[in-house]
Amino acid sequence: MIRRRPLLGLPGFLIIWLVVGLACRGPAIYPTVTEPSGTATPSPTESAPTAATTPIASPVPVPRPTPFPTPNPTPPPPTPPIGATPLATPTSPPLSIPTPTFAPVQSVARVITRLETTQPVIALTFDCGADRGYAEEILDELARHDIRATFGMTGAWARANPDLVARMLGEGHRLINHSDTHPSFTGRSTGSPPLPDDQRAAEIRGAERAVAAVSGSEITMRPYFRPPYGDYDEALLALLPELGYSVLLMWTVDSLGWRGIPPEELVTRVLAAAQPGAIVLLHVGAQSTDAAALPQLIAALQQQEYRFVTIDALDN
Repeated sequence: MIRRRPLLGLPGFLIIWLVVGLACRGPAIYPTVTEPSGTATPSPTESAPTAATTPIASPVPVPRPTPFPTPNPTPPPPTPPIGATPLATPTSPPLSIPTPTFAPVQSVARVITRLETTQPVIALTFDCGADRGYAEEILDELARHDIRATFGMTGAWARANPDLVARMLGEGHRLINHSDTHPSFTGRSTGSPPLPDDQRAAEIRGAERAVAAVSGSEITMRPYFRPPYGDYDEALLALLPELGYSVLLMWTVDSLGWRGIPPEELVTRVLAAAQPGAIVLLHVGAQSTDAAALPQLIAALQQQEYRFVTIDALDN
């Protein structure tokens, strides 16, 4: 009888049992494989994430600091050769602070014998240096024609006739300085010695004060000065600006009414010299025929289409 050997002995059984046991416990033995950083890949047995699932936020990159460029060193200035003159280093100009400017004082007064204009205008100027004369009649005639005139005023006349000074100012006439007591500043017309500067200044200031007693201002007659007798010199032209007078006012034509010439001759004389900007010299004194000739003179000039202005109307 044939005797069979057992297929497995005890050792074989143990080996089979060990292999089966290890095979059943495999997941507990092997390490879990981890995915790289990022979104995990689901295993075949896991379901895909639904729309409500919040994805894992990607890490925000941290900005790197921008490196500052390394400044290039400034090369030293070239050394000038021996004997050469080094160039001046340019520097920024200093800040300029504006300095207040003042109008320069006019060195000498300008002499005016005619207004610089092409317009058909004439300036009637009346000197008040003697007596009250026909001043009221002259003002009445000017008012009838609505004419403004210029009056050369002495301080003595203003002190004696403040009512007429006030009327002249009130009716729009222009007053100019004609000295205080009407002396010749140079002595040419009177044969007297020339007045020194201090006396000339006193004459001008005296007239200012006399008119200021009526007008309320000592600058009422500035900047016009008419010298008595028309006498002036270079010294007077230099002095006047220091006293506030930039214009020495003369005339284009002297009517010569102060000599007592007939009114008709006076009118003819003035008409012969009439021109745009002409300055006519007249007087208010009782010895003058200017007041008697004034109505005829105004009519004759208006017939030639002249208008009448004060001395400052067109003087620039």
